[in-house]
Amino acid sequence: MELKDRHVSGVVAALARGVLGEGYVPEVPARMIGGISQLASSSERSRLTGVLRALDTRAGALLLTGRPIPVSWLSPHAAERLVMKWKGSRLAPQRALATGVIALATHALYGPPGPEWDRIGYPGPLGDPPDEPYRIKPYEPEVGERISCDAIIVGSGAAGGCVAAKLAAEGFDVVVLERGGYYAERDFSHLEHEAFRSMYLYGATLTTADQGVRIVAGATLGGGTLVNFATAFRTPEFVLKEWAGLTAIDAFVSGEFDASLDEVARRLGVNNDSSAAGRRDAVMEEGLKKLGWHVDNMPRAVRGCAQDEGCGYCGLGCRTGAKQSSLRTYLEDAAAHGARIIVDADVRKVRIGDGVAREVDVVVGADNHIRVSGRAVVVAAGSIETPTLLLRSGLTGEVGKHLHLHPGSAAFGTFDDEVRMWEGTTQARYSTEFRHWGGGYGPIFETIPVHPGAAAVFTPWVSAAGHRERLGNLRKFGFCGVLSRDRSEGRVTLGRDGNPRVHFALDQGDEHRVAEGVVNAGRVMEAAGAREVFSPHEVPITYRPGPGRHEAWADETRRRGYRRGAATFGSWHQMGSCRMGTNPRSSVVGPDNESHEVKRLYVVDGSTFPTASGVNPMLTVYAIANRAAGAIARHLA
Repeated sequence: MELKDRHVSGVVAALARGVLGEGYVPEVPARMIGGISQLASSSERSRLTGVLRALDTRAGALLLTGRPIPVSWLSPHAAERLVMKWKGSRLAPQRALATGVIALATHALYGPPGPEWDRIGYPGPLGDPPDEPYRIKPYEPEVGERISCDAIIVGSGAAGGCVAAKLAAEGFDVVVLERGGYYAERDFSHLEHEAFRSMYLYGATLTTADQGVRIVAGATLGGGTLVNFATAFRTPEFVLKEWAGLTAIDAFVSGEFDASLDEVARRLGVNNDSSAAGRRDAVMEEGLKKLGWHVDNMPRAVRGCAQDEGCGYCGLGCRTGAKQSSLRTYLEDAAAHGARIIVDADVRKVRIGDGVAREVDVVVGADNHIRVSGRAVVVAAGSIETPTLLLRSGLTGEVGKHLHLHPGSAAFGTFDDEVRMWEGTTQARYSTEFRHWGGGYGPIFETIPVHPGAAAVFTPWVSAAGHRERLGNLRKFGFCGVLSRDRSEGRVTLGRDGNPRVHFALDQGDEHRVAEGVVNAGRVMEAAGAREVFSPHEVPITYRPGPGRHEAWADETRRRGYRRGAATFGSWHQMGSCRMGTNPRSSVVGPDNESHEVKRLYVVDGSTFPTASGVNPMLTVYAIANRAAGAIARHLA
């Protein structure tokens, strides 16, 4: 394999030494190469490995570094200076190369067990996984098998699981196809690097084309619901009114959609009583209360959540089974009613005949090519993979457009006492103090558990020593997350290999609201007692609280801005890209979630959102799927 090329390995090792400095360990280069192998785009993998190989030649090094010295020959200090040069370059490809190398190296060091865990005070997994039996038995197709059914469900998260359960309960023959594997309580090692590799889309390596937003999505049986934080907001009323006006779909305001929200909330056990605040959330709450700003308990889809020191790891799989994921609810319901569930099933194409969806081409495992035919094809693969599949299948029009990423940023604080932001209820408090900005497009404040691998990637790198010093204080970091409801619209397109390319950039209005959100989040950290507050910029802006200092810091953060690589965002909530609506010129599916372009082809997931919801979207996705299941059942009857 090209990734085992000695030139690639040599350059990766040299750059890793430059990025990590004293923290470097010999295992890092192999882990980085493993990360490269999980990149979504084969052309991106080839391009990156081609650049790395070229850097180990005199001609390539001269072109890309300005000196005819193969990069594998460089000292750690020289390699560090090279990465710094790339990071500050005016050339976007060099900046992108630096960003990619830094992310791969820092996650490879801090994600797996090693000496850095001891240095930063991270305990790692709290014991072994429970010896719990599997609750579902996936169907294992024979080589080349041809399967027939009533409804083909592509994806098994909130949307796919819900539709599968509803249709199976009505007596329809259902086949669920999940690209990821089957992982349950006994498999949750709570090792961050293992969870990312096995249960997250493209190993959590996916970014927008300019690397400005890191996209985090589930890719396992149960989808994002297995690895999310169980937060279950109802769709805000003002958002539903906006959707009804934009789409001419009366169900959003007639009470029909509210009834669907009620139904799924009951099945998931949504409640506000399982939100004991760990120190991470308590810090944000303290700051909000001192400022007199809104703060409340999170609604969460959990039953019997212990909310003790074991919480905080649920993004790596909930060992207690308290999280009411699709795996623990709707997929169990579907299996009990006879649905066949196939994992490691990569659906490559929907086959269409006479304008009707007929069957899907699937690769199970490494090379078992099967076909599944059905009277309906229901796509529920999420806002990145759903449009990708539809585009591969020949659909056009609005497919892939109107993507929203709910970009997340934060203001950080360093405290005198330990916060240990990987601990405590995954999400316990939130604030909508500024949601009214821009007619309902202001940010909400939240926190999430952050473990060392993710922390290392999202902590700005300026130098090896500086990054290592900042991570050394990780256990004392707190933060106030800023989730801005985005008007900005991105797009999903196809790469040459048929995999997604994601394009997104903030417009000026969104940038302004993000900037003001971070400014006010900084006030929350100061009010909570932070001895130092710093911004999320690629070169952080820092201040120590004192008279007039926050105002000066705020002015500098606004001046620096949040576009064109000034800061990196995280996206945990992808929405849009196959929006609902009555007009085929501005939407992909109609009021009953059937494609305008292809009959008996339905889209039922978060990609159908007409605009961004502005809140964690899980419950809204369930409600859309639940309502769509009724329409699909009527069509199949």
